[in-house]
Amino acid sequence: MEQQPSQDDATLGIVFATAGMGLAAARLIARAPGLAPYFERAAARGREQVGTTAERLVVVFEPEAERMLQQFLDSPEFDRALERVLTSPKVREALARQTTSFADELAERLRARLRKLDRHCAGLASRTTAFALDLTLAQVLFLVASALVGLVVSLAGTLRPAWLFGVIAGTGWVLLVGAYFASFWALAGQTPGMRLLGLRVAGPNGTPPSFVRAAVRFIALLVAIIPMFAGLLPILFDARRRGLHDFVAQTLVVPVEQGTNP
Repeated sequence: MEQQPSQDDATLGIVFATAGMGLAAARLIARAPGLAPYFERAAARGREQVGTTAERLVVVFEPEAERMLQQFLDSPEFDRALERVLTSPKVREALARQTTSFADELAERLRARLRKLDRHCAGLASRTTAFALDLTLAQVLFLVASALVGLVVSLAGTLRPAWLFGVIAGTGWVLLVGAYFASFWALAGQTPGMRLLGLRVAGPNGTPPSFVRAAVRFIALLVAIIPMFAGLLPILFDARRRGLHDFVAQTLVVPVEQGTNP
């Protein structure tokens, strides 16, 4: 059975038909001889009037808009709104997440580059970089401690003789730096520099070494460094990349994901 068109369909058809006829009439008028230049001049005048009106509006309202904007920025309401935004937990969380992701990305790129170098130098690139970072941190701690001690000594008077000050300073450096490395090796199995580069120190059973073993490892490391780093040369030839300090303390430096026993 054929469906009869509804009144809405008929109305819609009339609208489309009227629009089509109007569009066709406009095209015919635009194509009529002699009318095209008239339409072009009218369009040009319309654009000029719109541009002139816009320029006048800018001249009139721009100073007022700047004044209102400056007044809004100087208002206490804006300060309170800005403070609420900056102290919002969500904003702090987003900033922390962004900072953390950026730091992780930089650390991962550093690890990737050092791993490529490790293939050509038996892992010395990562270990040397980690040691340099840790030595820098330990040196900062030593400078802070030296400043505090120097302040206390200055209140009590000058330390004499002068060579005694040098001996105390040197001994203090060895003790502080040794405590730094030994404590991190014993407590976490890795220093901050090693953690950044994905390395750790494993004892005989694969766990972090004891504090005594870690202290022995640090003393042996100093001995290995003193003769022109000769004590580190076995790392280049040993199958498990052990230096003199690793042989003495029975430790092993391995990637974090590994749990190899020496």
